Amino acid sequence: MSHIILRKWEQLKQSIIQDRDNLDAYSLLKLLLDWTQEIKELKDVQIQNLYKDYFSYYEKLNIEEIFYADNVVWYSLDEIIQYDIIQSKVDSPQWAIIHTRDIIFNLLVFKSDKDCPCCHDDNLRAFVEIDSEKLVFECDICLCVVDENNNKQNIGEKLIVPAPASFIRLKNIKPSPI
Repeated sequence: MSHIILRKWEQLKQSIIQDRDNLDAYSLLKLLLDWTQEIKELKDVQIQNLYKDYFSYYEKLNIEEIFYADNVVWYSLDEIIQYDIIQSKVDSPQWAIIHTRDIIFNLLVFKSDKDCPCCHDDNLRAFVEIDSEKLVFECDICLCVVDENNNKQNIGEKLIVPAPASFIRLKNIKPSPI
């Protein structure tokens, strides 16, 4: 079964190479999410567990609401395509799945221009607490969570999801510079 995932990864990569000139961030995200659905349909317990661990989270999200589609972005689409997809060394089904999850996360979860008050090394991703819609920011590096005023937060068991694009615009949060 593992060879099927690697073959599907290669097919995805070839599709991206062929359509590279026509891809925008949303169409790339859509290709990656479609790939996850192909993985979901494989009838293998280990693959199903990997899918559940790494992709089921995205099924619960309203991608259209979260996806931030403005001219200014916090990533280089060319670098994601070139280095994270075309030149990446994907040699196991687990790595294909984890790697795809990471690319989806980088495209989908808004990265603000706020610096991390804990490690000072990274800009913070924008999330909202599910029940309160309270905006919080999380560092990719040290996982420090802060509120809008940079006060450290202990979210404990509270569930957070990527902040919707409309909320980010309403709060006038700027994307991280590339």
